[in-house]
Amino acid sequence: MTSFSSVSVPEPILVLASSSPARQKLLRDAGLDFQVCVSSVDEDAVVARAQKDADVKGLGELTPAQVALLLARAKAEDVARSLDVPGALVLGCDSVFELDGVAYGKPHSADIAVERLRLFSGASGLLHTGHWLVDTRVVQGCSSSELRTATVHCDVLSDEQIHEYVATGEPLAVAGSFTIDGFGSAFIRGIEGEYHTVVGLSVNALKDMLADLGLSITDFWTKTS
Repeated sequence: MTSFSSVSVPEPILVLASSSPARQKLLRDAGLDFQVCVSSVDEDAVVARAQKDADVKGLGELTPAQVALLLARAKAEDVARSLDVPGALVLGCDSVFELDGVAYGKPHSADIAVERLRLFSGASGLLHTGHWLVDTRVVQGCSSSELRTATVHCDVLSDEQIHEYVATGEPLAVAGSFTIDGFGSAFIRGIEGEYHTVVGLSVNALKDMLADLGLSITDFWTKTS
């Protein structure tokens, strides 16, 4: 049996498995040095397979929180398998908005975004962000995960405001069809929980996951000369 103490472990490098500008900005603003490698995961297929497996086991419908963590794991593991970067710690994230027990991911189309914003107008929902961190520094690999949830309270929106917001294009590729760090911030009355969770990546969660893997987030702070 190989002793872990005898294994040469490369210097850790943080890799974000996401093309999200908001998530990248959060890491930069937190002073973190990282690389980006976008996952090619088919999210719908991943959820469909997981739901089929849950049905076979009699576990019922996947919850919105479970979906967020499931997709975060799928993205992180997909990139970890394909990446040739010694020392990579691959971070996958996914956000799912829950309103009245129903999960809402990215709408992708303007019509769906309008419909969802009408539902959200004047209501409060839960924004779940799943985080999965895969450590590729050892052959066996290991991982840590965190699920963070925040309550989001939406102002009452007129149809004109909804259509003008959707016309910006911002709501089409974000969970729940809204953002808190862009045009959509005008329509959010408040949140209960962590702001970063609503944006889509909790830096505090990342700190805790790194600690689980024996690392400090300060190891990834951008070095200044």
